[in-house]
Amino acid sequence: GCYILRPWAFAMWEKIQATLDADIKAMGVEGCYFPMFVSEKALLSEKDHIAGFSPEVAWVTRAGNSDLAEPIAIRPTSETVMYPAFGKWIRSHRDLPLKLNQWCNVVRWEFKNPTPFLRTREFLWQEGHTAHAT
Repeated sequence: GCYILRPWAFAMWEKIQATLDADIKAMGVEGCYFPMFVSEKALLSEKDHIAGFSPEVAWVTRAGNSDLAEPIAIRPTSETVMYPAFGKWIRSHRDLPLKLNQWCNVVRWEFKNPTPFLRTREFLWQEGHTAHAT
């Protein structure tokens, strides 16, 4: 359900990423990174948004030999982590627009037809998120 990118394949990903990243940054979008682990509470706070992802969410329930007190999701997408932070960072119209881009990996526990660069259980991902006054 997962793939390995050999150096030549990863070089293609790096070229795609570099080309797109230059265009994204030229629009005034800044790079960022948010955690890949999401608390169950945070994920459920966006239950309408993640409804389509729910069957595909991978959960961490153990650390070493111990059960976790609360399961932790591996991000299927980042809105549930990003948007609460946006709410803390944006205090007035002067904080806008907020334009962020994240290059990361996501996990969706689905498996239909694995296609490198397109879809497997873990895949490389680019996601842009913005907040504007209007």
